[in-house]
Amino acid sequence: MSFIETSLIDWDGKLTSVIFLGGCNFKCPFCQNYQIANDSKKLKAVAWETIEEKIREKRAWLDGIVLTGGEPCMHPEIFGLCDRIKKLGFKIKIDTNGYYPYVLMQLKDKKLIDYIAMDIKTALDHRYERACGRKLELGLINRSIQLLLTGELDYEFRTTLVPGIVGAEEIKSIVESIPKARLFALQQFVPENCRTNTYRKKKTYNRYEVEKFIALAKPYVKEVRLRGKFS
Repeated sequence: MSFIETSLIDWDGKLTSVIFLGGCNFKCPFCQNYQIANDSKKLKAVAWETIEEKIREKRAWLDGIVLTGGEPCMHPEIFGLCDRIKKLGFKIKIDTNGYYPYVLMQLKDKKLIDYIAMDIKTALDHRYERACGRKLELGLINRSIQLLLTGELDYEFRTTLVPGIVGAEEIKSIVESIPKARLFALQQFVPENCRTNTYRKKKTYNRYEVEKFIALAKPYVKEVRLRGKFS
């Protein structure tokens, strides 16, 4: 595990600590956390005992703990980790790619999480495998979408605006797949941190282009939120 003691950007409106769980079942070529996703040995691991000490010290100021990655739900230890954090009195947000719907369901049913942020990479068809860098079963991602749409737990869907992976056609297809969702966040793509050289050379969308995406999405979801810096 890796750890950031305080963050204002990982859970909207909240001061959090962030725990990164290494490893991911996807190989997205535009991944901006690829060293964590690859569980790189270059990253310094932080023991749970150290994390626990830090979050106990900040208990009075922290609004919650964010579990991210990589893909947190691929680890069987996620249940024990959430239980430990809950026993310390913290709310938990989990970031996920949605490929483990039954893990999410169990976490929800056991009341071990309070908020789910699910990435939707692109249109939910043949384009998804290209975005994720592997063969996959789209039915699993659709199950996670349906789980969130029940509204039994607070949630958001989010899409990173990667040129060549996400454009106007893909945005429309995504929002059609999440009708009346509470929140759809569009995130700026940061090419400098990408896994592959091809995507490090991509030019990001500008504000004018992104406003068109927002206009496309608004009729389908309750709220569209923009994250990141746009020229």
